Amino acid sequence: QVNTAMHEAKLMEECDELMEIIRQRKQVIAVKIKETKVMKLRKLAQQVANCRQCLERSTVLINQAEHILKENDHARFLQTARNVAERVAMATASSQVLIPDVNFNDAFENFALDFSREKKLLEGLDYLTAPNPPSVREELCTASHDTITVHWISEDEFSVSSYELQYTIFTGQANFIS
Repeated sequence: QVNTAMHEAKLMEECDELMEIIRQRKQVIAVKIKETKVMKLRKLAQQVANCRQCLERSTVLINQAEHILKENDHARFLQTARNVAERVAMATASSQVLIPDVNFNDAFENFALDFSREKKLLEGLDYLTAPNPPSVREELCTASHDTITVHWISEDEFSVSSYELQYTIFTGQANFIS
């Protein structure tokens, strides 16, 4: 009973730690999403303001142009029409800069989350088990006076794929570790 209670407590503690990590990461990512939203909305509001200013200027120019078109004095018409035509050309050139640069379709693509690996790991969560022993490939193993190479194949997904072998050569004067 004591052993079971100890293992249950350890399980609860480990699972609570995992949930706390997930909760913290969720908060961090939610803050990043909100910050991006605020930045994009601020950028969009600036673009809307720029478009409104352009619209107001264009409306004033249209009203002036309509007023000039009603002018019966030809000399006066020519004097004011050139000025209005230049202002219309400038307004037309500057309005091409107002193409919105916020793309609503990919606004949050950099926040795409893929939990498939984590879900697979969590679904496979179980007691620790010893890995299957590797199969040594003797035909690939070599040894010389200062080098040993061992090759093996492991069938476990999470097993060790290589080992480092350390040995000492005693020369009578000093020890060399390789």
